[in-house]
Parts: sequence; C-alpha cells; structure tokens
Amino acid sequence: MGIQVLVDDPKNLEKIRQNELDVLKERIQKILKAGANVILTKMGLDDIAAKYLVEAGAIGIRRVSNGDLSRIAKLTGATVISTMATPEGEEVFESSFLGECDEVCEEAVGDNDFIFFKGCKKTNACSIILRGANEYMIDEVEKKKKSNAGLSMTQSVFARGLWNQVE
Repeated sequence: MGIQVLVDDPKNLEKIRQNELDVLKERIQKILKAGANVILTKMGLDDIAAKYLVEAGAIGIRRVSNGDLSRIAKLTGATVISTMATPEGEEVFESSFLGECDEVCEEAVGDNDFIFFKGCKKTNACSIILRGANEYMIDEVEKKKKSNAGLSMTQSVFARGLWNQVE
C-alpha cells in the first residue's frame, strides 16, 4: 500500500519535499478562501499545516472522533468531507461545505479542557457535563442516563432550570 518514490539524485529529494509543501499550502488556501476559520480533522495535523493555519488566523482541531464530527456538522450545518477531489480529478472546496456558529472556544472544566461551539445556527443542542467525587459516581450516573430513568432525570434537569447552575 502507499506510494513508493525512487530518488537517484539527492537534489531531487528537496524538490519533492518542496512540491509536497506547495500542495499542502494550496489545499489550505482553498479551504480558507471558502471562508473557513476553524478546521476539524479526524486525523493528525502536520506542523507545517498548523503553521499555515496560525498565519491565516484560523484554528485547526485534530483527532476529532467520527461521532463528534457528525454531531458538530449537524449542529453547524457543515458537510463532512473526506476528500477535496472531484470525479474530474480537480481539488475544490466550496463555501457550501462550511457550517456556522457564533463562537468556538476552549474552556477548562475541572481538570480537562473542552472545545465549545456556541451560538450554532442550524440546531439547538446542549451538553450536560457531569463531575463527581470519583469514577464510581460518574459510572452510576452514566448507567442511569442510559436507562428510562435517565430520560426523566434529563427532563427534570431542564424543567427545574438546574443547567444554569453548572457554570
């Protein structure tokens, strides 16, 4: 699997590397020209790609799970794409692929940092972040959440306005 390149002259190796960097920069520029300022990927993010994003004032979020990508896409109205290639062999990125929200920020909750998408345009949603004294307590709440009692527990939280106390 993969591509194998045989280089007979070491000077050509640098040309190949530079060509790869040019292709990467061109792809990132297409995404940014479409209007993106936050890019999520389920794979890693190369240091050079991160540098290009920072220079353009954009954020790159790496190693996002498929489930989270789908939820964020639904919430913001974005389209998850796996390639920029068209059947004709061109690489394009259209602004119709982009979603929209008012703010993307990183906040600390307890000992962990989370990325929050606030003011999303397509769907109203909310996350309930649970904290407990130990893992056992969190596991018990998780079990309740998955049962029928969890539905009434969630309804109770919203009916009583308890979500406002979570901040």
